[in-house]
Amino acid sequence: MPKPAYIKRYSIRVAVCMTSYVILLVGGLTVARAGAPLSVRVFIFLTAAMICGVFWAIFRLLLECDDEYQRLLMVKQTLLATAATLGITTCWQFLVVYGVFAEGPQWIGVIWLALFGFAAPIVRWRA
Repeated sequence: MPKPAYIKRYSIRVAVCMTSYVILLVGGLTVARAGAPLSVRVFIFLTAAMICGVFWAIFRLLLECDDEYQRLLMVKQTLLATAATLGITTCWQFLVVYGVFAEGPQWIGVIWLALFGFAAPIVRWRA
């Protein structure tokens, strides 16, 4: 069964954003270790923009999906990932407040993306 056009567009968008993210992250870390602070700021915002691009690709997929059932599953997946991320980061921050941990979560976007991946089979299993 061939993939729908909206899935192909989504896959291309995510691949472009993630490839750019890896290239910019490695490049930015290399420049930072070389000691060029002005250039690092550019890399910081460009790297973050690529993660935002992945979020944009996911939400574009929701808009372009022409199958209502698949859209429902994607919305459920997004909500589950968001709820789990909020739960984890809230608990983590309280552990910081009570002195159990020294600092809180710093990679919220990455946590959300990982949980988005974990949520997919859960949502489809319960469908």
